[in-house]
Amino acid sequence: MQSADFKLEHVPVYILAGGQSRRFGSDKARATLDGKPLILHVADGLRLFASSITAVAQVPEKYSDLGLRTIADLQPALGPVGGLLTALADCAAPWLLLTSCDLVGVARSSIQALLTADRRTAQVIAFKSGLWQPMPALYHRSLSPLVSQVISSDRRSMQLLLDSAVVLPLPHAAASADARGVNTPGELDGIHRSRHGA
Repeated sequence: MQSADFKLEHVPVYILAGGQSRRFGSDKARATLDGKPLILHVADGLRLFASSITAVAQVPEKYSDLGLRTIADLQPALGPVGGLLTALADCAAPWLLLTSCDLVGVARSSIQALLTADRRTAQVIAFKSGLWQPMPALYHRSLSPLVSQVISSDRRSMQLLLDSAVVLPLPHAAASADARGVNTPGELDGIHRSRHGA
């Protein structure tokens, strides 16, 4: 429980929405849950912590009709690593919070755990349970050269990036058990049913 004088830190938030949604069959960022596009569920859940919110997509302004500043991937079709590179290039602040357009239900306590961690010697703050949980996570702009190296390798993997970076791992138990990614319409329907007891 935070004290009454606890001051929330605000950081730039970047929401990755540049995937092709092959398994979903349509733009899953615009798929609706309780009448609201998934990307807005994510954005609204992070506004308390955000100094700004930016979507990273295939083309600029793709989600401007939803009130979201949207920039285009510097190098399209590179997955989350490419989206992170774009976010780091765009961000003027030392740190940014990276998440994805389909990761709904992240608890505020999880974001607070990231923001209150000691980052003095780290490039990344991320949850870990066996594998790294690359989103949501905090990334420092000094990471850009390493991201570029990973992109030029055969494995454009966030796991490889985090294995190579200076990361402060947080226990996965601190992350929200309710946070769920959506890859298929069936998974979205499952979230809806779990929320409404159907």
